[in-house]
Amino acid sequence: MISAMNICAWSAAAALALWMLWDMIKTNRAYSEEYLTSSAEGEIIDAEIGEITARQ
Repeated sequence: MISAMNICAWSAAAALALWMLWDMIKTNRAYSEEYLTSSAEGEIIDAEIGEITARQ
C-alpha cells in the first residue's frame, strides 16, 4: 500500500515537472526575454513608502 502511494506521489511530481518544463519552453518561444523581464507596473518603489501608501 505504501509502495503504491510512493509510486503515485513520484508520478505526480514527475508529471508536474514535465508540465512546468513544457510551459517554460512554450513561454520562451512565444515571448522575448525583454518582454518577460519588463515591469508593467512601472518603477519599483521603496517598500516603506509602498506600505504607507497602501495603508492610507
